[in-house]
Amino acid sequence: MKPHFVSLAAIVLLSACGGAAAPSVSPAPPSAAAKPPSSASSTASAGAAAAPASAKPQASGSPSAAPAAAGDWNQVVDGAKREGQVVIMSQGGNNIADALTTGFKKRYPDVKIDFTGATGAEIAAKVINERQAGKYSVDVIVHGTTTFITSLMPAGVLDPLQPYLVGPDDSDPSKWRDSAFDFADDAGKYDLIFLAGVKVPLIYNPQQASAKDFSSYNDLLQPKWKGKIGMIDPRLAGAGLASATFWYTTQGLGKDYLVKMFGQQNVAFTPDDRQLTDWVARGQYTIGLASQDFSALDLKQRGVPLELLPAEALKEGTYLTAAWGSVGAVNRAPHPNAAKLYIDWLLSKEGQEAVAVASGYPSRRLDTSNDGLRDSVIPKPGVQYQDNSKEKYVLLKDEIIGYLKTIIPN
Repeated sequence: MKPHFVSLAAIVLLSACGGAAAPSVSPAPPSAAAKPPSSASSTASAGAAAAPASAKPQASGSPSAAPAAAGDWNQVVDGAKREGQVVIMSQGGNNIADALTTGFKKRYPDVKIDFTGATGAEIAAKVINERQAGKYSVDVIVHGTTTFITSLMPAGVLDPLQPYLVGPDDSDPSKWRDSAFDFADDAGKYDLIFLAGVKVPLIYNPQQASAKDFSSYNDLLQPKWKGKIGMIDPRLAGAGLASATFWYTTQGLGKDYLVKMFGQQNVAFTPDDRQLTDWVARGQYTIGLASQDFSALDLKQRGVPLELLPAEALKEGTYLTAAWGSVGAVNRAPHPNAAKLYIDWLLSKEGQEAVAVASGYPSRRLDTSNDGLRDSVIPKPGVQYQDNSKEKYVLLKDEIIGYLKTIIPN
């Protein structure tokens, strides 16, 4: 599989050329796991000011297994060298591949790293199909929590992660926010989240609107914004669905808000973040919802008329995203010692600073640096955020998509 990534150069070219596809204009059953009421927002709060990235964890955080004694860890390292390689699958993108491999290669030159970048759906299909054929080729998966919760966990692909957390760099939960590892799954066993970024609520064209226009998501329902809003399609997995999930589960918004937004405001949908950013930059649409704000920031820095609204501007706030920042250990792995070695490196200070730079989001590990990260993505002390990557929100996906299809005109 080839890595998938967005070219910022292509974004600039598209903006310069003014080309964009015509917008579509809006006019599997859920798990039996407990779901939050549609009208209530379950939130997490940011930690103390010293904590670089943090909303308080849900109850899924759990302590680590006891660290291996020095001799035992040396045996793991020796075993990994004998195995000779570790097989990793993760999100595609050259910068992501570099972040997830370069430091490990330098620390353990005797252990080859076989990295494949792909979408979550592609990874799940490969691993599950191989197992049906009696083949076991993957050791560790690093991806978004939806991949783990909706595909890999139900297929029985994952080992409990605690027995892997025995290295010198991944066995001390006190180095993580609230002194606990944070798991996406309710059991607190399989999917460890290591990134926590604040999602920017919207981007806008400053030639057509100002930050003063927005103090609540309900301001987007004003008649003057009808036909002037673009959005990543919320009926597809991704940032659009994540934003719809936040609205669906937030007090004061909920289903009524979705009906008004998608039934009255003539929202234009696209699956392509590059196109959404271009729409707003050229003024075709004033507001962009669920944008990947890194693209917008890059264009803003190049002088393109784009602004990003900070989460604190809206009284309802926003949500935390883990992006592709969670990890799970594949059971019946061909290189079990190398898998432990890799996870220990990934969760180290060095590994976490590498993934923070690549993702643009801060680590949940407390001793990592936020240098180079935008202030807007770092959780603020005392601010409430919905931890959107948790299982109870992920499992609402099918319910929410089904509801959206009933209220969005074809």
